Amino acid sequence: MIQGGVFRILGKEEFQLVLPPGLNIPAERNPYLRIRLRFQSPRYMRVFWQSRGGKPILSLRVIQPPFDRHFHTYWIPLAKSPEQKGKVERVGLFFGGRPGWIEIDSLDIGPFSLKEYVLSQWQEFCLPRPLNLATINFLQSPWLFNKSFASWLNIIAALILIGAAIFYFKAGDKQKIKIVSRIGFTMLVLWVVYDIRETYSQYKMVEEIYLSYVEPPPEKKTFPALGDFYRFIDLCREKIPPDSQYHFYPYPDWPYDCRIHYFLYPRRIHSDTWINIIEGEEIPYHVVYKNPRVHYDLSRRRLRYTGPEGGSFISPPGDVIALFDRNSFIFLEDR
Repeated sequence: MIQGGVFRILGKEEFQLVLPPGLNIPAERNPYLRIRLRFQSPRYMRVFWQSRGGKPILSLRVIQPPFDRHFHTYWIPLAKSPEQKGKVERVGLFFGGRPGWIEIDSLDIGPFSLKEYVLSQWQEFCLPRPLNLATINFLQSPWLFNKSFASWLNIIAALILIGAAIFYFKAGDKQKIKIVSRIGFTMLVLWVVYDIRETYSQYKMVEEIYLSYVEPPPEKKTFPALGDFYRFIDLCREKIPPDSQYHFYPYPDWPYDCRIHYFLYPRRIHSDTWINIIEGEEIPYHVVYKNPRVHYDLSRRRLRYTGPEGGSFISPPGDVIALFDRNSFIFLEDR
């Protein structure tokens, strides 16, 4: 589907996405595929391409974006093997990993541009890292030129130490003192640079919390850890009429029933039973959020609950009228 200008795909463990045949692929020997995407579950991606008369080539590089809420840009060279002739005519993407949504913001094929490449890498570097409550000292390092920033600093530090060791053993006593002091100063500079980057990342986190939770009025407050839930709430408001009743099936131990009570009012919720508890009054909507135990049985057109004690149908026939992700959707009974 297209949602908010982004191409969204709900995929299983493994699937392929082949780009349309009419795609304008330049005639350069080694054009580049540039793609900006976001994964909603832990996944990986590989690119394959084919020239006229040649066999498909699978990229050696495996794309594994950080599992966060940001889009990331990647450049993949479509290099042809010596036996292939003509320009690249067919390009596709192979996805694997845990089932879930994949969102593609942009995709194009063209010659390599150093300016665009550096710009995209700088944007990657400036992305705030994901907020992980209670583990702020273990957040993943930001990326720069397809490596984490901390990795680049480690490489630089290792080169400095190796070079310094060579000069140290060849130098006199006075020069050795200078070498040691310069090594210490350089390491201090690297430490300060990384600390500045960490401070910036934490500042962006605080800014996000302030703009979403502190500053807005009560009816518009959201917390970053529940951003996905609030997007689901917006979908429910769109699909469920205000005068309706609905069952709510959250994932086990979901502590926020009160939030869905509040944000979907005056719609009435019933989360303590599988059946209509008010005799003669319809409860046609079934809201499932992040619950792998409730799924839609396509052959019977009913919701089925599967738990440790076994499985059973929990609804009359109906249809899924809105799909948010694999385990989050809205089901409407036939009337």
